[in-house]
Amino acid sequence: MLFRPSSNKSAGRTASPCRAARLQSGFTLIELMVGIVIGLLTTLAVTQVMVRAEGYKRTTTSGADAQINGALALATLQRAIMPAGYGFAAVPASLGCPLSANFNGAAIAGFPANLAPLVITQGAGGAADSIRVLASGKSSYSLPIPVTAPGYVPTDPALNAGFLVSSVRSVQGPAVDASGNPLSGGDLMVALTDATVACEVFRVSANPGVNPVVARSDDLKWNAAGFPTRTYTDGSYLINMGPFIDQTYSIGTATSSLQMTALNVAADSTPSYVGPTEIFPNIVNFKAIYGKDTNADSVVDTWDNATPTTNAGWRQVLAVRLAIVARSDQYEKEEVTLANPVWDVGTAVAVVGTSACGTSQCLTLKVDFAYATDWKHYRYKIFDTVVPLRNMLWSS
Repeated sequence: MLFRPSSNKSAGRTASPCRAARLQSGFTLIELMVGIVIGLLTTLAVTQVMVRAEGYKRTTTSGADAQINGALALATLQRAIMPAGYGFAAVPASLGCPLSANFNGAAIAGFPANLAPLVITQGAGGAADSIRVLASGKSSYSLPIPVTAPGYVPTDPALNAGFLVSSVRSVQGPAVDASGNPLSGGDLMVALTDATVACEVFRVSANPGVNPVVARSDDLKWNAAGFPTRTYTDGSYLINMGPFIDQTYSIGTATSSLQMTALNVAADSTPSYVGPTEIFPNIVNFKAIYGKDTNADSVVDTWDNATPTTNAGWRQVLAVRLAIVARSDQYEKEEVTLANPVWDVGTAVAVVGTSACGTSQCLTLKVDFAYATDWKHYRYKIFDTVVPLRNMLWSS
């Protein structure tokens, strides 16, 4: 039998057009839609993670800014308060005396009413307190200068041109004249006896010469005719205030910042107050209380915010305790603060006006002011310290 090789009809045969189309086909419409949905969900998830991460970063950054602002604000207040009373606290009998000062024959607007190292003014309704610091601005040093007989007599032409003092070397200045005497021309002086009578401010009109006299002449500015008006002799003192430091620290409600107002006593211009000037932002409240030694043992035994009204009361003030509330700059979408923060003042010494918080005593620091309707959307931190009034301690 003869066999013929079988032929493979499919070998080398070209696929039909329909089969080729099926072999080259891509994703179906449903597959594309599923892929798009998965991509969108992935993008949404990544976006949410990035947004939350950015929010956490901003919260952390603003918290660090609040930490820095609060610490620097507290350090600034501490540095300003420590020298309170410099110059005049060395004469304890003068503390609280009524201050009398004139310029061009008129009272100076806003000038301190009393010679007091530091005055705390309470904020109404829980608002921030303000602190006013008074001290000598002499760059070298300022010590009480005893007045000697016959002293100063305003009605005696022979004795109203200056104050006879124990030594012109007490009038310290940045340099000395040809006679070797310290310069003091232009310095502001406070003439005082004790707290029961007015302390009067005048300006030294010339550098002291070889004679121990602090010169004073009528100039129609600080030294009106017949001013100072009282007689000063043995038992009286002159305090060299230099340019007279008078600074007030407060909180600006419009700017939520710590600000300062300062006395400007340029030589021939009317004394005025400059400011308020912003020092640190996002400081929303601060409170201050006096530390008093009520039993004369040179140790603070009471903290309160009652400003003394007598010499005996001022002599009890040895320190100030401060608390500052700093706010973060980041506005949070959700409410993150639900109540006013509290200042834990401990139990070692009695603090007037506190309420119990566990086993300790606390003061509430208000941040929910009427003008701060969104206060719950910010974070807050309290900074506190005790500032010793070194000049009061040294004279106590």
